[in-house]
Amino acid sequence: MSDGFYRAFEDRHYASREVIKLLRRQYFPFVKPMADLYPGSATFDAGCGRGEWLGLMGELEFLPFGVDLDEGMLTSCVQLGLPAQRGDAVTYLATLPNDSQSIVSAFHVVEHITFDQLRTLVAEALRVLKPGGLLIMETPNPENIVVATCNFYLDPTHQRPIPSQLLSFVTEYEGFLRNKVVRLQESKEFAKNERPSLNEVFSGASPDYAVIAQKNADSEILKLFETEFDRDYGLSLDVLADRFNSAIETRFNYVEAKAEQAEAKAEQAEAKAEQAEAKAEQAEAKAEQAEAKAEQAEAALIAINISSSWRLIAPLRMVANKARSLLHLPKVVRLKSKDKIKILLSHAKLYINRRPRLRRVATALLTKFPALKIHLSQLAMRATAAQIYHPNVVTELANLTPRARHIYADLKAAIENQSKDCN
Repeated sequence: MSDGFYRAFEDRHYASREVIKLLRRQYFPFVKPMADLYPGSATFDAGCGRGEWLGLMGELEFLPFGVDLDEGMLTSCVQLGLPAQRGDAVTYLATLPNDSQSIVSAFHVVEHITFDQLRTLVAEALRVLKPGGLLIMETPNPENIVVATCNFYLDPTHQRPIPSQLLSFVTEYEGFLRNKVVRLQESKEFAKNERPSLNEVFSGASPDYAVIAQKNADSEILKLFETEFDRDYGLSLDVLADRFNSAIETRFNYVEAKAEQAEAKAEQAEAKAEQAEAKAEQAEAKAEQAEAKAEQAEAALIAINISSSWRLIAPLRMVANKARSLLHLPKVVRLKSKDKIKILLSHAKLYINRRPRLRRVATALLTKFPALKIHLSQLAMRATAAQIYHPNVVTELANLTPRARHIYADLKAAIENQSKDCN
């Protein structure tokens, strides 16, 4: 493109010269040993563009030269006095002598040319490089899904993305001793993130990569580059996908564990509910049993109250109640045990004599126990005699109980005392 379109396009969509120069310094660990090995040697930059790499090679005291088809891009090289000319870089490379270059570079060139041109570029680079010389080819990384499906096609001169496996294989096939895939420009945050999101998986892999291939040389030369060729660079799609899968699996295991815990708690709660229900049923059964026993007791009490035996032993209950009351007489009433028994028998006799039906039942009952009947009759006669012939009891009080007579005597004494006080 000679009308300046591509220069304007790169100015709009690509980074500034300063940023590009900073990014190109990432290759210095590979390049500096070459500057020490072949100081002041020639380097060739295919598709040199605005000349950022030419300037860096000059800083390292190489003798750089570049070729580019776009006159607009070469304007910057001319303005900065950088050694570059317009032309086809692959064709120009074929004119260089054998073993004449320390470094052959092609930054974002291989995606613009055909595959046959790519093979020619690699083969010619191997021919012109010195022993141990380096071929550097940088291109957009199709591992980055956003780059491969969108950003790559923003440049109208791009033909198709080139996977790193293909580009590295071409260098092996054409005769280079070894190569290294260097992934570039990935986000440092993405590189450290062990739990990437799906969006980070799509866009997080290094957006660019380079294949750095080295020509065979003596072992002393090759040792100068061992460290850099052994390192890993950048962030691949496989790493991101593995991290994503691991994070999903961890999250799934966490959720599954929580679900199992919740299920266990639910089972425990259900078991407790069943236990509570069983206890409630037991309590209900006990309540029903208690209610049944209460009903039975109430029925038995009713049966007792309406039974003839209950009515029959009414005198005995009366005697027992009377006996309890005599045992708890006030201290002013001091009776001997015999007197208490006599009073008790006296009351029993009065109670029975006043109830003809009861008297008949009692008589019939005592007839069955002659000895008891005689003993009770004698006690009753003695009690009656004690009441009749007691020297301190007047005739009108003879039918009263001893306690009643005491009460009467106390009342009479109180009245007499009151009469004396009035006089």
